[in-house]
Amino acid sequence: MVPVFSSKLSATIVLFAAGLAATLAPFASGAENWPRWRGPDGSGVSSETQLPRQWSTTKNVRWKVEVPGNGSSSPIVWGERLFITSALDEGARRLVHCLDRATGQTLWRREIDDEWPEITSALTGHAAATPVTDGERVVAMFGNAGVVCYSLDGQQRWRRRFGEFESELGLASSPMLFEDRVILVCDHDGTRFGSFDSFLIALDLKTGEEVWNTDRRGLFRSWSTPIIVPTAGGASELIVNAQEAVRGYDPRTGKELWRIDGMTGWVTPSPVFGHGLVFAASGKDGPTLALRPGGRGDVTGTHVAWQHDRGAPYVCSPLLYGDYLYVHNEHGVLTCFEAATGAVRYRERLAGKFVASGIAAAGAIYITNDEGLTYTIAAGPEYRLIATNTLEEEVLASPAVSDGCIFLRTQRRLYCVARAGD
Repeated sequence: MVPVFSSKLSATIVLFAAGLAATLAPFASGAENWPRWRGPDGSGVSSETQLPRQWSTTKNVRWKVEVPGNGSSSPIVWGERLFITSALDEGARRLVHCLDRATGQTLWRREIDDEWPEITSALTGHAAATPVTDGERVVAMFGNAGVVCYSLDGQQRWRRRFGEFESELGLASSPMLFEDRVILVCDHDGTRFGSFDSFLIALDLKTGEEVWNTDRRGLFRSWSTPIIVPTAGGASELIVNAQEAVRGYDPRTGKELWRIDGMTGWVTPSPVFGHGLVFAASGKDGPTLALRPGGRGDVTGTHVAWQHDRGAPYVCSPLLYGDYLYVHNEHGVLTCFEAATGAVRYRERLAGKFVASGIAAAGAIYITNDEGLTYTIAAGPEYRLIATNTLEEEVLASPAVSDGCIFLRTQRRLYCVARAGD
């Protein structure tokens, strides 16, 4: 089924694009801010035009630095500063690092402790959530250690702890910002050992005080990071991809607006938005759905534009770039869909195993496997490999982009790759 767009929705999308442009405005020289998981709007798409397409351990590496501790979170960038998180002593110590974007030099490092770290897995660890910034503050989520907010010069503004999370696979959902609040998906396995039920919460960005709290008790579990999408009439919806269903919430009140069933019990990929549709994937080997936002109640029967039943990723988030949706799973099967219709344009197997989500810019998509090999692939309906690039180190984190650079986190280091001489 092909979606029909109303003039109101088209106008809303224009306003949404204008808001995104405002996010990039502080860096109007051509370099963009990358302030959250998967960039300005959570899509993994960059507006930069001068990114490198080839690199190696010796070619096009502007700098590389050791990152103390372990972590699978992605870096974020605002202006001249880059932020990344890690953990030491099996999660007893959680760190936020601030680096100079141009040189990799550490500007400051702050640490909070936790006497009872949450259970985790090899794929998540104790620093899996990517931090978020509005250009004045940086917020990081650390499970049992809580959520902490610093000023850009490293002064702690507030810290809030929720209690003990219980999850055999750890926590990975990253915080996101909406207006003057921080929104967090706090899903886990529930009330074992006196713990609490899953919930969705909004905190005041300046103070850390609770604005609203929505109960998600029961079987809700998600390692996915939500996104905000525009709807007709100038409203916004908070989209959460989770166990069994995708749900839309009012980001100002936390009220659940609609639900679309069809997800599996293991949901890590974050949704993406474009062409008036929300695209959500669900592993293991689950479905990929294209959904129309704006419904009320259970809209499973009315708001699914198209569905592909098998082959969705367990961890990697889909990538919507132009007219095509790219979905790659942990086994390296890359599928290119026509976004509007769901028609499969190609399916190609890439070598290796995959956890990191892809990015796109300047007519290319970049997909990195666990061994640190990045495929640079031409965007479009036909598969064309441009280059393969390796750092020869394990990579679980997704890249960030700013100022002509791709920032790649390995298990030991953070790399800045850029065109030589740029």
